[in-house]
Parts: sequence; C-alpha cells; structure tokens
Amino acid sequence: MKPFTLLFSIALIVIFSSCNKVEPVHHNSQKIETPKPLQDDNKGISFISKRSAGDLMHDIYADLAEKNADLKKLEETRKHFNDGREDSLIAFNKYNYKSDDYYSSVKRALDEVKDSVIKQRLRLLLTNSQKKYAGKVSKYNSLIDQIHNDEESTNDLYRSLQIAATLPVIEDYQDKHLSDGEAVEAIAKESSILNKTTRKLAEKYESRLK
Repeated sequence: MKPFTLLFSIALIVIFSSCNKVEPVHHNSQKIETPKPLQDDNKGISFISKRSAGDLMHDIYADLAEKNADLKKLEETRKHFNDGREDSLIAFNKYNYKSDDYYSSVKRALDEVKDSVIKQRLRLLLTNSQKKYAGKVSKYNSLIDQIHNDEESTNDLYRSLQIAATLPVIEDYQDKHLSDGEAVEAIAKESSILNKTTRKLAEKYESRLK
C-alpha cells in the first residue's frame, strides 16, 4: 500500500470513529430535586392529588406520575376507564332493571290469584320466561361480574404499585435530609442547659425557705 493511501485510510478511520463515538451519560451531574409533596413550601397540587388531600403517599405518587411516562399513561387510562364505566353500563342496567321489575310485579300479581290451578300454570310460565331471559343476558352478567372482580384486583395492584413506587422516594428523602436533625440536637443541648440552670436556681431559693 502506498504511503499516501495508508495515511488517507487512517484519517478516514479516525474521522469515522470520532463521529460515532458515544459520550457517556453522567447521571450524577444533575441534581435530584426533592419531590413537591416533600418540599416545605409545596403549593403544587396535581389533578391526581386533588382526589386525596392529606394523603402523603398518594401525593408523592401523583408527583411521580407527572414525571414518569408509564405512570402518567396509567393514570390517563384509569381516568378514561372511570369516566366511561358508568356510561358504558347504564343502558344495559336500565334494560335489565325493567325486566327484573316486571318479574317482581308479576309475582305480586300471582299472589292475588285464588285459583291454585291457574296460579300454578302462571307460575310455570313465569319460571320459563325468567329462565329464557337469564340465558339472554348471562353473557353480559358474566362480563359485569368479571369487571367487578377485575376492579378489586386492579385496586389491590394499584395500591401495591403506589407503595412500591413511593417507598424509595421517602427513603431517599430520609437519607438526604437527615441533616435537618442537627437543629434538634442543638436545641436539645440548650434544653439540657436550661433545665440544669433552672434546677440549680430553684434548689438555691428553696433552700432559703428551710
């Protein structure tokens, strides 16, 4: 290989390497801020926190959800579900209620029938009708039961998520703000000195009364 060609190749390799070099990310270069709910001058209340005033765990989680894409998406999904839940079930519930109400009305009417043969025949008709209706709506009643079961499980999992997400936050706060206890140590020393001084003077003046 000619010297010129060799130098040219080396130069291309150096340029290519420098262009594709990945700079390391220094995560420690950015100061981690104390979450809003743990700041002494906190005035920010998110749309999530408004639902649970005075609940610090919930407030910390709400602060995390504003900053974390996954948690924020989950909250949006929860809000969409909660807002649409009743509207999605109201039509079926009304439909179902009318049938239940009708059958209850028929049972009251049957109680007024005196002829036992007629009453038995009508009761059989009613029973058959109720069975047919139960078959028609069994799918939807099963789905509603599933919704209720899912909600109970989801609520448990949501609490688990909130606790798991916020525990590291409060523990980080505890570690980083332990220096706030220095003022307590200082005032504790003053308290001890004050106690001793007061005791000494009290004993001095009490001794004069003997």
